[in-house]
Formats: sequence, C-alpha cells, structure tokens
Amino acid sequence: MTRHARIVDELGRLIASGAFGTGQPIVPEDLGRRFSASRTVVREALRVLESKGMVTARPRVGTWTRPPEHWDAIDPDVIAWRVAGPERSRHLADLHELRLAIEPQAARMAAWHRRPDELAVLVAAYGLMADAGAVDLQAFRAADSAFHAALLRASGNPLIAQLHVPVVAALEEVPGGEVLAAHSLVVAMVLGKDADGAESATRCLLETVVALATPSGT
Repeated sequence: MTRHARIVDELGRLIASGAFGTGQPIVPEDLGRRFSASRTVVREALRVLESKGMVTARPRVGTWTRPPEHWDAIDPDVIAWRVAGPERSRHLADLHELRLAIEPQAARMAAWHRRPDELAVLVAAYGLMADAGAVDLQAFRAADSAFHAALLRASGNPLIAQLHVPVVAALEEVPGGEVLAAHSLVVAMVLGKDADGAESATRCLLETVVALATPSGT
C-alpha cells in the first residue's frame, strides 16, 4: 500500500469510527506530521475523501469532516470503514435489509431476462462454491461474491447491478449443506424461467443465511 493509500485508509477509518467528529476541522499540516507525509500527499488523500463525501474543503475556510448522511453509502471503502467501526452490527443490519429488498427482485428479473453471459457466471460461481466447500474458505467467499454479483447483473437493470458492492459487503455466508442447497435452488429457479420461484428461493436463501449467522437463544 502506498503512503497516499495508507493515509486515505487510516483517515477514513478515523472519520468512520467517530474519532474525528462531524464538523471537526482537519489541518493538513497536522496530518503531515502524524503520517510523516508531504503536504502534497496529504492534500491528495483529502481530495479522495472529499470525493467520497466524508470531508469538505473550502478556500480560506479549511477542511472539515461531514456527517454520515453525506457519505457515499455504496462506496466500497466507506462500507468497509463503517463495518470495521464501533457500529458494525447496525451497518451490517442495514446491508442485510438492502439485500432483502434487492436480491429477491433481481432473481425474479433474472428469470425473466435470462442473460446467457451472466447466467453462465452464476452457474460457474455456484460450482466453485460447491468445490470449495468447507475446505477452502477464501475460495468459497470469492465464489460466493461472484454468485451474488452475477445474480444482480442478470437482472438486466444496470442500476440494480451497481448495488453489487454493498450486497457483497454484507455477505457472511459460510460453507454448509443448507447454504449450498439454498444457492442451488436459486440457480434452478432462474434457469427454469420460474420468476416466482426465483424470488422465493432467494428470499429463503437470505433467511437461511441470517438464521445460521444468528446464535441460538438470541
């Protein structure tokens, strides 16, 4: 990671965690000393954070942090920083709500539109999930991410497809017979042109994942 990228990442985490409160001034010179970086590198890092809505800079006024409602909610870095912060559970809950609202409808649309290229990716991703099983967790998660991204793209709606970033960020699925069976049913319904079945199977998949991730007795 370059020094520029490291500053962006560390400062983004500090803002997301609340260490830099809303409306707090950010002094480039202080950051330069903190990160042993030049003024130019610091300013470039702040411009990146400004593009994500986390800070605002005004001539002769300075740079200030912005409240969370101004942040780019579907930026992958912003999502990662918020999930890694003190309100991890709440942000994951928000992401799961988004999945529940988007993925079943995406599956329904995928069964309607049947985009061959994305369906091929969907089927291949499921195969990789099954091959990885509980043996290779990293490979399973990579295939799982590809599966859900392909499902959204297969909807045929480019706006829905762009939501793959927060959807993938919310993935907490672990290898297991129930999870694989639920994914398999989604594939079967989409390939079978059963829109109602695809929507229902995807909703069942999400409910299964939540149930498996929730400790018993809670």
